[in-house]
Amino acid sequence: MIVAAANAWLGLRVEEKQRLRRGGFPLMAVAILSTMLTGCVNPVGRSLYQPAPLATTPTWTGRTPRLVEATVADGVHFQGWFWPPETPGGAVLIYVPGRAGNRDIAAKAAQAFARDGRGVLVASYRGYGDNPGVPDERGLYQDGRAFVDWAERLVPDGNHFLFGDGLGAAVALHVAADLSAGAGVDGVVTLGAFDSFARFVPGLERGLYAAAFDNVAAIRRVTVPVLLMHGRKDEVVPFVAAERLRAAAGGKALVVPIDGEAYHSFDLSHIAPVVWRALDQIAADEAAAK
Repeated sequence: MIVAAANAWLGLRVEEKQRLRRGGFPLMAVAILSTMLTGCVNPVGRSLYQPAPLATTPTWTGRTPRLVEATVADGVHFQGWFWPPETPGGAVLIYVPGRAGNRDIAAKAAQAFARDGRGVLVASYRGYGDNPGVPDERGLYQDGRAFVDWAERLVPDGNHFLFGDGLGAAVALHVAADLSAGAGVDGVVTLGAFDSFARFVPGLERGLYAAAFDNVAAIRRVTVPVLLMHGRKDEVVPFVAAERLRAAAGGKALVVPIDGEAYHSFDLSHIAPVVWRALDQIAADEAAAK
């Protein structure tokens, strides 16, 4: 895979490499993520928020995570699952879930990132599972920022990366946009991000959501590398959304196409190894620049 990715990178035009370098994107990370992937993304349906009550503790395929607790700035208290990095000071991937489910469902999906001793923090939003409160856009951004603060307390010396899935991509981008470089977030990965939520709202209601979850505006303010993973044949959030986000990012973002059939579900184990290789390179480049 790495050889194929390197060959793909070597095929890029010189001016494209220079543009990505000027934008601050690690070159080896670009090479790694040039490899095509297979899978699908989670859709955004008619009802934006679809929380699910907690049922039973999920079955873990590898290490068992710790149940951890935190409180958001406005007083909302919630719990999450944490796989500590086995390497002291290792990086932590903060998994920001989509619009449906709860922390257990999210953790069951995200545990693919915890293989090989990797650090992962997973939580869900206010109003999801047994979390108090009612979900709304502002509240989700507060929750996302709390996830980052939480990860910093759990692993103060490590790098912290946001992985936003579906609606979680909007939360991840807005949280990163509100933080300056080096202030808690070292990079962002999105899966199936929309450019503007209003595009997916019926015409009569679209005006009510004109400014809601505006990812184009958010990514313009992000100062760290962004990987935009997106299905080429995505029938819910078309691939062009990723292209619009890349254009708005001004050289800070790379689109990672996912080839395959129409997308309705996704096994994160398909992409976890590639994502971690890229994030490791981002961390190494950041350390070298200090």
